[in-house]
Amino acid sequence: MQANYQPCATGPIPKNVNIIGCNTLPCNFKRGSFAEAAIAFTVADNTKTLRPVVDVQLGNTNIKYPLPEQNACKNLVDGQCPLDKGEVVTYKLKMPIEKIYPKISLTIQLTLVGDHDTPHVCLRIPAMVVD
Repeated sequence: MQANYQPCATGPIPKNVNIIGCNTLPCNFKRGSFAEAAIAFTVADNTKTLRPVVDVQLGNTNIKYPLPEQNACKNLVDGQCPLDKGEVVTYKLKMPIEKIYPKISLTIQLTLVGDHDTPHVCLRIPAMVVD
């Protein structure tokens, strides 16, 4: 199911986003599970590397959220590194939603960056942590 997302203030937008179990915003992410999405994007420039940068916005506070897998090349379901400019690839996001997390509203911002910190895609997902 195609889910909505919000574009980032800067950075390339995705071609397609499929957030598992989310048809409308905000997405509900259940504690003790995973936030999962398939994000298709066009590679902005030739790159040998790709890594996820996740920022979680809680009100006016931004918190860096390191994903367990920092080599985003391992999470490409279409395409493989090195990537060529203009290539369309799909990244599979799998973000743990721990049971200890409070039930809150938040916004997840995901940016995939390549060589020289070049952003290749950026999106924001308004969400609620629920039971």
